[in-house]
Amino acid sequence: MVSLYEILLAVVSVLIYPGLIFLIVVGLLTQWFMRKLVGRLQNRIGPKYVGPIGLAQPFADVLKLMFVKEELSFRGRLDKFLAIFMALGLGALATAMLFTPLSPYVVKAPYDVIIFIYLMLWTTAAFSFIGLSLSNPFTIVGSSRLLTQILFAEPVIVTSIIATTLVLSRNSETPLSIYSSIINPKLDVLGLVVIVLSLIAFFLAVMVKTMIKPFDIPEAETELAGGLLAELSGPTLALAIMLHYSEIAFLTLIATLLFLGGPYPLSYGDYLGPLVIAVKYLILLFIITLIRASAGRIRIEQASSMIIKYMLTVSVVALIIASLA
Repeated sequence: MVSLYEILLAVVSVLIYPGLIFLIVVGLLTQWFMRKLVGRLQNRIGPKYVGPIGLAQPFADVLKLMFVKEELSFRGRLDKFLAIFMALGLGALATAMLFTPLSPYVVKAPYDVIIFIYLMLWTTAAFSFIGLSLSNPFTIVGSSRLLTQILFAEPVIVTSIIATTLVLSRNSETPLSIYSSIINPKLDVLGLVVIVLSLIAFFLAVMVKTMIKPFDIPEAETELAGGLLAELSGPTLALAIMLHYSEIAFLTLIATLLFLGGPYPLSYGDYLGPLVIAVKYLILLFIITLIRASAGRIRIEQASSMIIKYMLTVSVVALIIASLA
């Protein structure tokens, strides 16, 4: 029988840490870091007005959209469904964090990677629904481009995660478990090869999934006036921003924990472990931002070809090696 303490611990884990509030805060801080770094790399200032060195600017922007800006509505627009789907996307990411060692209340079971991947897909469903619920031609084109990218990028992410959990949770009591793969990995030379290949494929596919240059094709400000988000405003736009950057934070954090060993060479019980995780997270984020600042947008057919030829091929090779190792 589940005790009251376990219920409260689960609620706190989902709503506060490492769940909803934690992901939103880290996501908005991630937005600040990316904006600031891109500004510096392009000889601009970046956010600087709200908070020290502009640290609170993303929070101020979201609060302004939530409570000050008016929600514009148009004929045929499904406002309530938009908000519900984006809230479900945030909730799914918060729930997925329960499968990691960062959570006080841990969910683990054999083959729980299937549920983990299912929860990850909800953000894709939320963004896809934007195009289906609006009649703006820019939004429709942006949504169709996103679905095209996701059609090829999601298999890469799924294959990379499965290949990695396959080698890391081998001989574990809970095979193909995200938690077991992160907390107590069993690694050999072939396992290291699988992780390196999976990390490369996963890293690039995350940029595709989260629409970071050169894969910002669904937004394409100069062509589609923002594309996917062109018709959003007020609280709906705030939700979209929080969902977008929470997803970036979530996927980058999963890459840090699953592929880079989290606090390794320290352990999760070490008081310096969170610092090691933060450094690895910022290194990945720095690489993503560097690519974003230096690369120009490519066409959708170029992106599709690149995903199939390189990312999907690498992830499938990793899965084959993991299956045979």
